[in-house]
Amino acid sequence: MAKKVLSIEIGQQVTKAVVVDYLRKNPHVYNAFSFDTPPDAMEDGYIKNKEALANLLKSQMRDNGVKEKDVVFSIASSKIASREVVVPYVPENKIEGMINATAQDYFPVNMEEYTLAYNVLDIVKEKDKKSLKLLLLAAPDTLIQNYYSLADALGVHVESVDYFGNGSMQVLQKHIGSGYCVSVQIGSLNTMVSVLRESQQIMQRTIPYGVNTILDTMMGQQALGLHDKTEAMEMLCRENIIYTTLDYDDIEAVRSTRMTEDQISRSNYNRDARKAVTDAVGGILLSVIRVVDYFNSRYPECQLSHIYITGMGVKIRGIDILFEKEMDIPVRRLEKLTNITFSRGFARSLQDQTEYIAAIGAAIEPVGFRLKSLVAKESHAEGMRVARLIFGVLAVVAVVLVGVAWMQLHSAQKLNEELKAKKDDLQYINEVYKENKEATNRLTEISTLNAATTNQNEQLNTLLKELKSNLPREMSVSYLSSNAEGISMTIDTKSKISVAYMLITLEKNLTSLTDIVVPAVTMNDEEGNVTYSFTVTAEYAAPVVEEGDGQTDGAAQTDAATAQ
Repeated sequence: MAKKVLSIEIGQQVTKAVVVDYLRKNPHVYNAFSFDTPPDAMEDGYIKNKEALANLLKSQMRDNGVKEKDVVFSIASSKIASREVVVPYVPENKIEGMINATAQDYFPVNMEEYTLAYNVLDIVKEKDKKSLKLLLLAAPDTLIQNYYSLADALGVHVESVDYFGNGSMQVLQKHIGSGYCVSVQIGSLNTMVSVLRESQQIMQRTIPYGVNTILDTMMGQQALGLHDKTEAMEMLCRENIIYTTLDYDDIEAVRSTRMTEDQISRSNYNRDARKAVTDAVGGILLSVIRVVDYFNSRYPECQLSHIYITGMGVKIRGIDILFEKEMDIPVRRLEKLTNITFSRGFARSLQDQTEYIAAIGAAIEPVGFRLKSLVAKESHAEGMRVARLIFGVLAVVAVVLVGVAWMQLHSAQKLNEELKAKKDDLQYINEVYKENKEATNRLTEISTLNAATTNQNEQLNTLLKELKSNLPREMSVSYLSSNAEGISMTIDTKSKISVAYMLITLEKNLTSLTDIVVPAVTMNDEEGNVTYSFTVTAEYAAPVVEEGDGQTDGAAQTDAATAQ
């Protein structure tokens, strides 16, 4: 169910109030009432006598069964400055900051003493560029505070403060036809002229003349015999006081040709009064014409199709005819509201639904003037809310981190206990390692000693055996010497060819020698007995270690011990 508010428009002569759905495009009006504003209680939107007005409002609320405590005010005042501006497109939540930063460019006043509000009129698209068309408003802080003080006196909560022109627009844009139209809302103190295109506002101007100007003129005409403005308003709505055109002489010339002398005599007494009243209405009319002329000069391609008259002025008899003849544009009186539903209990008693346009529209989408102190308080509260939210998030994160750390600690403690148990189970390895280390050290010492006492000359016995098996029979070794590097031996033979045979045999079959060299061969001839002598030198070959030999393991162990 939609929230209901009491929306109040306090006029110079009449105060209007409605109980209506809040922030609904097509709201339902549950209750509506109006009453005469106390004399001298209002002056250009300012409430001068809060106590008297508050007491009267309380009484009217009680008499009409109104119990709502959330209130929306609609203010009409010449002190509220308005501008239509086009600004670069930004998201909705960035608009307020942007207009606060640039407001001084639009209003030549001290902005520290004014409260800003805005309404988005249109999103303008030009090629690949988007802009926002805003209705920018600036109201004196004292004016806004004035209404909050009244709310305190009433004991109600201010839901929002709206501008009279905006509230009217929220309702009027639902009642106009297609194309470009002009809405002329004639209030008590001023007249709001708006140029609309379907649901969009193109331009809006405020004229400082209203019904009150016409009533003041009527009260100054003794021929009309009026006692107060209420009686003057009743006459204005009941009788055809104003002329159908501002060219009175032509009208009177036509009428005089159709009237008798007696009729002319009797009508002369109010002719001057009618002229004066028509002039008062004409002041509003001529101002509207100037607004329309300005629109036509600015938008020459746009053709106005209709003029809609609404507000208090719609009751003035013959005003639509006067406007239509002077402006040459079809004029319609807007006296019933569509898309707004009224409860049956009081709808029939309403003489004119359009009197409540501003009050109803203020609840649909108010511009939202707010006290700076309240904004600062809300900002502080929002800051505290954000701080609490951040603190809460940090607290949750801290709890999570502590929980994760505890789980990690618990897991680490469990792992530590498991490793300690494994360590106890593997204590015997220390003894094995100690024994292995001692054995390795002994092996290293033995291998080192063996390496220090071993040389190649130990292969001499093996060499002698190989020589014995491979030297030809006719050869004999007469001399042999050896050292760690190799041998040198002298061999005697009876044939020179055996020397070559011996070399081939030794190189092929002797594994213990290498680099076998015979420097020279000497021939000896003793009494016909020829022998040959030659010296053989050779180096010991490195011993060949076969795989699987026990010496390999020993050597490997020796190398390993040396590496350690």
